[in-house]
Amino acid sequence: MTTATANLPTEKPTVDLSVLEKVVIQGDLSVLTPQERLFYYNKVCESVGLNPLTKPFDYLELDGKLVLYAKKDCTDQLRKIHNISITITGRERIGDVYCVTARATMPDGRCDESIGAVPLLKKEMVWDPQQYNKKTQKNGCYVWTGKMIPLTPEELANALMKAETKAKRRATLSICGLGMLDESEIETVEGAQRIVIEDEPVQLNKSGSKQETKAESRRSQPSKPTEPVNTQGKPEPQGMEPKPEPETANSGGGKMGVYRLVDAKVGTSPGGVTFAQLKIANVNTGEVEVVIAKTPETMDAFNAIRNDSTFEVNMEIENGFKIVKSIRLLGDAA
Repeated sequence: MTTATANLPTEKPTVDLSVLEKVVIQGDLSVLTPQERLFYYNKVCESVGLNPLTKPFDYLELDGKLVLYAKKDCTDQLRKIHNISITITGRERIGDVYCVTARATMPDGRCDESIGAVPLLKKEMVWDPQQYNKKTQKNGCYVWTGKMIPLTPEELANALMKAETKAKRRATLSICGLGMLDESEIETVEGAQRIVIEDEPVQLNKSGSKQETKAESRRSQPSKPTEPVNTQGKPEPQGMEPKPEPETANSGGGKMGVYRLVDAKVGTSPGGVTFAQLKIANVNTGEVEVVIAKTPETMDAFNAIRNDSTFEVNMEIENGFKIVKSIRLLGDAA
């Protein structure tokens, strides 16, 4: 008895060439299905000899398009696969920008150069209790004073290392013919947003035909921004409950206590409002608080305070901040 065996055809993924043509011309991967996107991803890796299982690329939303960007794994693999050597040929400061030039050389002698540049200044930010914060929907947020200030020593050290890293990676991508962004450049590109795409595998339904599941895409959580420089001090964060302390009630419904001045800083909001941020110590408990004086009356009273003065402060909580309602001088501190 002869048993005949049938070779079941292996179904290959079908790719709409018209869609791929649109991707190649317009550079937008969002029009692809998960299966087509995976096919394109593998082809890009195959073209430069990368292992797609190590996920050398990731997705980025730029100018309304979904594109690929190169990760650290990508440039590291490319240097090893193609025996690319990197030489730093220059380091210089041009104005307030630090530049590093890197030269990538292939075994056949072909070479390419790229620069990595980082700014040596940052925006000066101050706390404005009157400015409306769209995120918290309350008053109080950091605003730019319009000035640029030097980086701190730690920030400067990181910037110098980052410039060299950017130069090496950009030179590697350039000599390999990959005209895409490196992950070290993303934060300097306005509007660029990392995208995390979770593509579920293709499943079979009861009839044996393929049934694609819907790909889920979500925006990655933004990295924590660098703490802005506050040259005028910062009031207590919004939403935090003030610490209880012995205080006497007054007819205005606020809180009152006797204090002495520890430190003070004066600033002007973008709206032209002059305010003072006062660090005051409770004479009875020794506890230090940060309050804000912003009315003409409280500013005049603040200007009359001497270092050895004690004074009575009437304050109220507004949007999580301690706002001075009145100041009454009592005399010199003991």
